Amino acid sequence: MDTSQDRYELGSAPPELERLTRQGRVLEPATRTLLRAAGVGAGMRVLDLGSGAGDVSFLAAELVGPTGEVIGLDQSPDAVELATTRARHNRIDNVRFVVGDIHEPAPGGPFDAIIGRVVLLYSKDPAAVLRTQARQLRPGGVVAPIETDLTTAGARPATPLASRLVSWAGAGFAAANANPTLGRELWEVLREAGLRPLGMLGVQPHFGPGDPNGPALYAGMIRTMVPLLERTGAATAQEIDPDTLEERLAQELIDADAALAYAQLLCAWGTKD
Repeated sequence: MDTSQDRYELGSAPPELERLTRQGRVLEPATRTLLRAAGVGAGMRVLDLGSGAGDVSFLAAELVGPTGEVIGLDQSPDAVELATTRARHNRIDNVRFVVGDIHEPAPGGPFDAIIGRVVLLYSKDPAAVLRTQARQLRPGGVVAPIETDLTTAGARPATPLASRLVSWAGAGFAAANANPTLGRELWEVLREAGLRPLGMLGVQPHFGPGDPNGPALYAGMIRTMVPLLERTGAATAQEIDPDTLEERLAQELIDADAALAYAQLLCAWGTKD
């Protein structure tokens, strides 16, 4: 399969891995809810696609407990090294990380569950990824990807800078050949992958005025996207002013007494007939 266009355009440099780590921590409650709804639980063997710095894998390791196991698969050796170091530091013994391409069958099967958070949006054929990995699914096992719907993001009530950030994010994802609204399509993606959908759920984190996590997540994402936005002409670094972006967004939300809604996270889960 030609995967030449299926690159993670935001890279795997230390600042990006740090951003993903913070994102993982902040999105943990929503992710936990979705994985539990999909049936991830004690004793399962789980494959985490695009495991990055390891946050979803660590959460899955907690859910499956000491009798279960999680294998995190990521294309970046730097990410795998970081996740492995974090697992060792935190003495998480039921998880391991390997370098690999999500378009190729992962090592270590068979699995009871195949998961991944905000990974498939970077693939030009998400159903093909799931179809390939589902060949290693045990009878009765589930495939449960989590993706976003960027159209649901923004300040409540709307504020100028927050609205611009969502617009910039959309342009950045487009420049990266990614689909930030894939979450709402997951039911159909499972069907295209030859799976039988069993359920679907959406959870949307909101951050109140004064909560530093919302501005940090949004500003961090846009800072990472600056080269993409400049390359496509969607925005300039001077216009974005990434060094003050987080502070300006936080102050705007406080002044407007506005909550900041993260893009809705959606999970659809299914199984093989």
